[in-house]
Amino acid sequence: MDLNGDQKELVELFVRQEILIGTLYKHFAKRYPECKDFWTEMVTEEYQHASLLQRLTECDPTDKFKFLQGELRSNNLAASIKSISDLITGFKKDKTFTIAQAAGLALHLEKTLWEKKVFQYFEGDSDDVRRIMDTLDLEQEIHIKKIGKFASQFQKKTLVNKVCG
Repeated sequence: MDLNGDQKELVELFVRQEILIGTLYKHFAKRYPECKDFWTEMVTEEYQHASLLQRLTECDPTDKFKFLQGELRSNNLAASIKSISDLITGFKKDKTFTIAQAAGLALHLEKTLWEKKVFQYFEGDSDDVRRIMDTLDLEQEIHIKKIGKFASQFQKKTLVNKVCG
């Protein structure tokens, strides 16, 4: 794949963002051992997303793969990465952060990335590139649904506690 310097940096930032989100979920798994299996699954999925993005950068230039930078700039992604890093730092310091808050934060984070259509900045003509992009798109959608379902159980408990408590 023939990317210019800015595009390579952006792809690397996308990969770093996925890894950082996985790191956040790793901290959730440690803090909430009763939900460790769920968070560990989310960590695995985030690392899989990062791996798939990395594979895109390793495609042969003849695959006609390209990165459509559009309005996206490295400072936008760098700000997102800093925000996620700050979330991790804040989470590690705040011992009162609840599982419901963690689930809500994860859902918000994932939906924000989905709404930004992060994976649609990549385009390719080869079967391999299209397969990777389709996988990323589908995986992200499934990922959000899993986190949404997980988060909803805490919203219901909160409502029950308010009504019954």
